[in-house]
Amino acid sequence: MLRVGILCLLLGLGACAGRPVVESAGQAWQQHSADMAALQNWDADGKLALRRDDQAETANLAWQQRGRQTVLQLSGPLGLQATEIRSDGSQLRVQHDGAVERFDISGPETLQAQTGWDLPLQALPYWLKGIPAPHSPATGLTLRDNLLYELQQDGWLVHYDRYGQFGTHILPTRLSIERRETRVRVVIQRWQPGVG
Repeated sequence: MLRVGILCLLLGLGACAGRPVVESAGQAWQQHSADMAALQNWDADGKLALRRDDQAETANLAWQQRGRQTVLQLSGPLGLQATEIRSDGSQLRVQHDGAVERFDISGPETLQAQTGWDLPLQALPYWLKGIPAPHSPATGLTLRDNLLYELQQDGWLVHYDRYGQFGTHILPTRLSIERRETRVRVVIQRWQPGVG
């Protein structure tokens, strides 16, 4: 059940020194945020670690986003225990060990009622790009060099440790997402913005 939880958490989931500088949302941030919101097609490869209560999991990830369509491949060392997740924003399909499960993810309360998981599925594609999700207000926005360093949204704290240049885009390469007893760390080693 935890493995499926980690899978669902990904949909829907520190090289900076000194203290962050809180800035007003200037024109450069507004432009960057608009550029990231317009980026609808992308691929990202990396690793993730999930800690929930006393349990911990790690996985390699390959995320493919095409508008609202998500395909996520998760695997352990040497490609073992591969899992594929597909989502259109309202339905989630999880395939693991030949078994397929489907979930309604049209709202966080719907998924929680079906599975017991409290996960930010709708926000993750935005958070991975370094911007707040548009579906609900975000608070505590902290910017550094016109990039998002930290935000709070839907009760989750998202912290960005590192960004990298990928073509003309500056995208997160290390971030953490946490709420209560759940903490997810994502390291993205390769971004391909604008594919598909």
